[in-house]
Amino acid sequence: MTAARRRPLRRAAFRLLPLVLLAACAATLAQALQVRELRVTGTRRFPAADVERALRSALGTPTVAVRPEELRAAVRQIPWVADAQVRVTLDGVVACAVRERRPVAVAVDNGRRTLVDAEGELLAPAGPTAPALELVDYGAHPHERAGVLAAVPAFEAAWGARVVRVTRLASRDVTVEFEGVACPVAVDPATPAGLVAARAVLRAWLAERGGAPLRLDARVSGRVAVLPAPEPEPEPIAGEGA
Repeated sequence: MTAARRRPLRRAAFRLLPLVLLAACAATLAQALQVRELRVTGTRRFPAADVERALRSALGTPTVAVRPEELRAAVRQIPWVADAQVRVTLDGVVACAVRERRPVAVAVDNGRRTLVDAEGELLAPAGPTAPALELVDYGAHPHERAGVLAAVPAFEAAWGARVVRVTRLASRDVTVEFEGVACPVAVDPATPAGLVAARAVLRAWLAERGGAPLRLDARVSGRVAVLPAPEPEPEPIAGEGA
């Protein structure tokens, strides 16, 4: 090859050299700027470790290759997460700000106690600081939880006390237990006004008999049925049967 032909090749090589060096620097920089830390904020009721597990796939990945929206979608799969915002910084930090769902009751099904929000969504196992309100036997009918939770304020307004337990009887029938009241009351959540009459009947019953009945039933409009407690067994008279 003549000197005249080699000169254009050298000039082309010199032109490509900066591009090659730039690509090499970019690759080196990408390897250096890998995700090395996860930071989670906004968790108060639930463990940040759940979010960290959802983000863990990003560790060791070059920051330029991390997709914040993919990480956000993974975090939002956690039942107690209402929403999340994810940022990735060039110094290798994935920062995730979480908005939690608020538990309002405990779902009790087959011995399991699970926190539930106002939309009826199961969140996480219930701990010692769980809400006092319990929803019992809704495991096979999860779509009904939100409706009965929405009816609780009407129950409390009609009776004048806080609801502590609602047990499913049928699709539109529940028994409601109130704080400080020994007797559960059956009612249709769509017509909570029957509780007003049921409370009046309970007061009259207690004034006349002293002990609470087993249950009141206010599911039929204008009527309250009473299931009396069984009479105590009479004590045997001394000397009988001797």
